[in-house]
Amino acid sequence: MRWRNVRAMARKETWHLLRDARSLALMFLMPTIMLFLYGYAIRLDIMGAPIGILQESADVASDDLAAHFAASPAFQVVTRYRDRHALAASIQSGQVWAAVVIPRDYARELHRGNATVQLILDGTDANTARLVRNYALALVNAYAMSVSGAAPYIEVDARTWFNETNESRYAIVPGVIVLVMSVVGALMTALTIAREMELGNVIMLRTTPLSRSEFLVGKLVPYFFVGMIYVLGAVAAAVLVFDIPLRGSIAAITSVSALFLLVVMCQGALLSLIAGNQMLASQLVQITTFLPSFLLSGAIYAIGNMPIWLQYATVVFPARYFVALSKGIFLKGISPLTLWPAVAALALLLVVLATLLYRRAARLGLAG
Repeated sequence: MRWRNVRAMARKETWHLLRDARSLALMFLMPTIMLFLYGYAIRLDIMGAPIGILQESADVASDDLAAHFAASPAFQVVTRYRDRHALAASIQSGQVWAAVVIPRDYARELHRGNATVQLILDGTDANTARLVRNYALALVNAYAMSVSGAAPYIEVDARTWFNETNESRYAIVPGVIVLVMSVVGALMTALTIAREMELGNVIMLRTTPLSRSEFLVGKLVPYFFVGMIYVLGAVAAAVLVFDIPLRGSIAAITSVSALFLLVVMCQGALLSLIAGNQMLASQLVQITTFLPSFLLSGAIYAIGNMPIWLQYATVVFPARYFVALSKGIFLKGISPLTLWPAVAALALLLVVLATLLYRRAARLGLAG
């Protein structure tokens, strides 16, 4: 091996890397983003979990237990219910992760030495539900010890709604569908347009009667239908293979999936026009779709358990809204109209991304 030639080749590659500012920035940006996302987004403890409390009797003992929940850093009491109908509506809408019911005879049974408190959990996220249950059990046991000075005697009757068996796949599979859809939809679109730019086919459009906007839309339509076929296949696999209950309608999950697919396809097309080549486009898709869909969408880790600044950062990622819609339709059987803020957010993102895509395409001479 001739080290002189090796040094010359290394010098040439170094200058090439320094001239490619986008690739160089991506090399430093990607591990930095991964470090901060994994450090802040992945939390296996509970801090400020939103809960509600229903006191069926206004007495000193019930007030004391409710105050202990309110004072715990693990929980944040966001609402107090008047009746069980309000409690059910709150869990159905996803306002709280759990609800504590202090029954009417709690004070009398506590005096007798054998009281019961009911804990109702939202099972759409099985891992979070288990954490909330464990923290609630620990709090009640510690409270019982402080009251009696003896062995705990307050029983916590935990009920998990929407996922009675408390199986993690009930929450993970609908979330994974979102994860794969976001990556596939954005990646397919980004690569196909970036390939056309690399081959110079975009410049050749000037010699054809095909308008630039017709080219752009025509490239996206086939991939939209491919993505929708995948959606139907994924829903069928979730129901038939993984035994995930589809409590909502197939029309509901199909319609919101089509909206989400349009959003990520516009995102992929925009990234391809910014990148200009397939390699950089694929890397940008991984940073802006795969990592946020995995860590910041609520598919695996609860958004409400992340730092406040990171919770606000998730509002720009479409996967966050589709995860809420997917889990709500699959496990709760609710209509997309009930979760209209998520639908409106996806529609707004679609308008914004489509506008940016058109302007970027016009700047490159692709829209007309």
